[in-house]
This record gives sequence, structure tokens and C-alpha cells, in this order.
Amino acid sequence: MVTYQPGKEKRSICMIRIVDSLAEITRYQDRELLERSLVTTLSELFIDAEFRLYRVMMTEGILELALLAYASKGAIVSEARPRQRHLPPELFEAISDAIISKVVIERRIDESSLINIIYPVYNQRDEIYGVLLHATAQPSFETQRLTYGLLRIYSNYLALLEDSQRDKLTNVFNRETLDAEITKRIISFTQHTHQNHNSIRRRDDEGYYWLCLLDVDHFKNVNDTWGHLYGDEVLILLARLLEAIFRKEDPVFRYGGEEFVVIFRTFHLDDAQSVVERARKSIEKHSFPGVGQVTVSIGAVQIFDQDSATNVVDQADKALYYAKTHGRNCSHFYAELLAAGLIEKSQVQLYTSSVDFF
Repeated sequence: MVTYQPGKEKRSICMIRIVDSLAEITRYQDRELLERSLVTTLSELFIDAEFRLYRVMMTEGILELALLAYASKGAIVSEARPRQRHLPPELFEAISDAIISKVVIERRIDESSLINIIYPVYNQRDEIYGVLLHATAQPSFETQRLTYGLLRIYSNYLALLEDSQRDKLTNVFNRETLDAEITKRIISFTQHTHQNHNSIRRRDDEGYYWLCLLDVDHFKNVNDTWGHLYGDEVLILLARLLEAIFRKEDPVFRYGGEEFVVIFRTFHLDDAQSVVERARKSIEKHSFPGVGQVTVSIGAVQIFDQDSATNVVDQADKALYYAKTHGRNCSHFYAELLAAGLIEKSQVQLYTSSVDFF
């Protein structure tokens, strides 16, 4: 005779839900979808709790948080924000404590009925990557342990995903990831533009995205004079230099050969020009071991409502070509060159172009 065991059935159902959750989290190849899936899955498992995932950034020694995903009652509540400006000071301090101590921290803010559980998230190099904020009225050891376990799986899978998106020589993002990153920013611009009348102010508050395409001047001479090993070393050091010049949230890509791409955010054209010129001058002043001075030419463009990612890159490439043919070691912006009549308008045609960028 088979004896009914309700407790055993409940555990089996719970295990099935956990396995389904793991399958859901790891089915995505896109980092943003992975992050949304993580917080949504946690919210479905613990329906009375709220989950927020933040990216941790250090800007000039100051801790900043960017909201990646926020879920409640099993659904995404809001889209990601470039900066988090409205966290209570006590909660922000608790997040800082969790990051410094590298341990999970519980903190009740003011007289709120919710307890905030803060989980710091680290990458494979033991560098702080993000913070998960879990707000619940009834914290339990089982809930925390399962959440922590899912976070470890997320962190490990994210590491595998990022490895597949990295250039093998320089370890910056590879060309295959660039198209998707540009497309996301075109969509973001379009969504803001078509929102209500406050959208212009919000866009001014958050800034605009810009893309700069950098090419090492006379790189063939480096390879011919010192050899390909020194040429590879220049590319590796240049990648590290770009990561140091730009902010942590500004992705750097190796576009191909001696060309790199950086996507960054700033407010106006003057600001973008200052950023690009600062990068160019920093590279010019840097001494590369065995080679000495290396310079770059830069073409830049604002990412707004272009037809495609290919069109964005083509516009930057036209500005870069102008820089390469007008002295090198300089930077030019596509919009300014176009307005001055110095270049022709980009005419990239989707699906019919003979040029394969990606």
C-alpha cells in the first residue's frame, strides 16, 4: 500500500519550481535579459517580496548604483535607470557596508515593515559587479539561501557569457556584440522621444549616447619595425588605457585589427568633444614600452534614431576617414563634418549593402 506524504509532495513541487527557474535564467544570451530574468524568477518564487538588481560603479572614487531590473509579484516593475538618485541614505550606507564587508546584510530602514536584505555580487575576478536588494516582511534562512544560490549561478553564467563576448587578445568586447549594444541605445532614444512632454527634460537629465571609432595611426609601421609581438602588445595596452580613460559603464570594443569602438554617455556635443579629445591626448602622451609614442585618429557620432547599428558605425567611419586623411592624430564628429559640407551623408542601405560590418 502507498502512503500519501504531503510534505514530500510539497518538496517535489518546490524542487520542480527551482529547476524551472534555473532553466529560465540560463536560457538567455543577452546580459540585460538575463538580469531581468533573474529578478523576475526570484519574484515569482517569493511572491510577497520585491527584488532590485543594481550595477555597482565607482566614479572618481564615489560609489554609484545603476538600476538594472526591478520586479515585484512576479513581474518587471520598471525599466533600468542610468543612475539611482532616490535611495534613502541609510539604505545606501548599508549597501556600502555590504560591498566593503563582502557579506549579506539585513537592514530595516526607518519604521518600515519591510526588511532589506543586501547581497553583494562579485565576478570571477572577485571584483564587485552588482548588488541585489531583497525587500521582504518575513525573511527566512531558506529564502536567503536559495536567493544566494541563484545569485551564484547567475554570476557564474554571466562570467561564461562575458567570456564568449570578449576579444581573445585584448579582453575588451568583441565586434559581434557591438551591433546589439548600439541597437539597444537606438531603441532607448526612440522610447524617450515618444514619451510624454517631460521626455525632453528626462533626456537632458540622463544625457545622450555617443560612439567613437578609434584607429591606431601607422600601425603597419609598428608591426614592420618592431614585429607583431610588439604590435599585439600595443593593442593590449591601448585596450587597458581606454578602459582607464573611460568610465566603467562605457563599453570598449575591439572592432577589428587596430580599430576600437567606445560607447559613452554625456550631455551635449561640447561634452562629447571634450571626452573624445581627452582620450586622444591621453593616448598621445602615453609611452608604450619598446615602441614609444602611439597616436590615434577618431571619428565620432551621436546615437539617436538612425535606421540601424550599421548606419551608426558607417557615420563614425566617415568621420574617422576624414581624420585619417587630414593629418591623423585628431578627432572629428560626423554631424559637424556633414553640416560643413566636408563629407557626404551616409547612404547605408539595409540588406543590400555590399559591406559586411558584422
